[in-house]
Amino acid sequence: MADQFTFSISNRHTSIDSLATATTTSLTIVSAYWSFDNITTDLYGVYNGQTVNGATYSLASSSYVGYGEALSLTSSSSQAFQVSTPFLNLSYTSFTIEAWIYSTTSYTGDNGVFGQCQCSSCTNQCLYFIIRANRLYIGFTYNDLSGSSTLTISTWYHIAFVYNYQNQQQILYLNGYQDNIKSNAQPYQGTNGTVQIGSTQVFLSTNYFNGYIDNVKVSTRAKSATEILNDASLTAYFSFDLPYPSNDNGPNGLNGTSANTATVTGRVNQALVFTGSSSYFQVYGFYQLFGLYSNKPFSISLWVNPTSTTSCSIIQQSTNQSGGTCLNMIGVWSTANYAGQLTVQGWAWPTIYGPYVTANTWTHISWTYSVTNGYSLYVNGVLFGNTGSSGFSGSGSITWLQIGSGLACSSGSIPNTAYQGAVDELYVHNRELSQTEVTTLANP
Repeated sequence: MADQFTFSISNRHTSIDSLATATTTSLTIVSAYWSFDNITTDLYGVYNGQTVNGATYSLASSSYVGYGEALSLTSSSSQAFQVSTPFLNLSYTSFTIEAWIYSTTSYTGDNGVFGQCQCSSCTNQCLYFIIRANRLYIGFTYNDLSGSSTLTISTWYHIAFVYNYQNQQQILYLNGYQDNIKSNAQPYQGTNGTVQIGSTQVFLSTNYFNGYIDNVKVSTRAKSATEILNDASLTAYFSFDLPYPSNDNGPNGLNGTSANTATVTGRVNQALVFTGSSSYFQVYGFYQLFGLYSNKPFSISLWVNPTSTTSCSIIQQSTNQSGGTCLNMIGVWSTANYAGQLTVQGWAWPTIYGPYVTANTWTHISWTYSVTNGYSLYVNGVLFGNTGSSGFSGSGSITWLQIGSGLACSSGSIPNTAYQGAVDELYVHNRELSQTEVTTLANP
């Protein structure tokens, strides 16, 4: 696993961690995470809350990854979610707030996402994270920062705010990238107040959100830009390590299922090995991987160690569990004279024929896409080929990803034959990785 992913993955399973600073002073980190998967509890069982005025949970198809559910809010009914006790203390400290949001109506006025207020008219004693004038906006009261990017309706966004107490900085992030920064910002100083999600107090007005809010996380430390980008763009990460080789180690919890596989020594720790037509791994929840919308960027990276170099499909994408609209994306092409040519292909068959893989040898593959650059194939961290600018039509569905047993897909240059061999360290991102990032993944 690449170093930049280590902290955010391991930190998901603890609510309080002790970290040593450079001066060996102990710093207590408090975390809260509300998944809103039809529950009001915090993942760590500390900051449990309740819905207000009939707020409900959306269907899984409305949540960001199509897995679980999301908090569904109607602003005209003053719906929200709140945590009254215990007090979540964010005063005089660094902290990070993250959430996925989706508005079903225009962003008019102030739209409350996250708030906590001791005194709405007192400087630095009322925290509000809102959408104002179609932009992110954070305020402590008379100590505010506005984002620079315009948000639109009917679109999922990852939003984040970081307050760095040591540097006295307020930083806004949109979809993993810095949206604005303010220096010499005094700390938030509220020492009591209910946590509100989907509503905020701004002076005398209470503002509500209309749409969906999902996967809200709070931590009393200043996350780095790399961590925020990881939380926003890493759709899934499968290490295939014991004791839960099918579980997602990324921020979204997209756990998969496997059948007739075995755990073997991998390129990093353990790997899954596939042995034939009844051997497979399958996972659901990919919003951008030929998913709901057209021309969305993505990247798939993994290690493969084939035991056979005959023609086969390694990774398939489909609109339902048994196939539906289905595409062989990464595979091996062999002929009577040449065996084991790595092949990748997109919708409407833009295809890159890569180098030949060797049986019983680990090879790292990264396949990336953006409209500007089209499809790019990296092998062992080196760019092998690129299609140039290319578009695709989304399937209109949140999609499945499968390794192993071949579904009856549109095959093109990659046949519907089951892969035989091991797979390790599978990453799926909702953006096009850079050469530097691919090189890092190829050199664990």
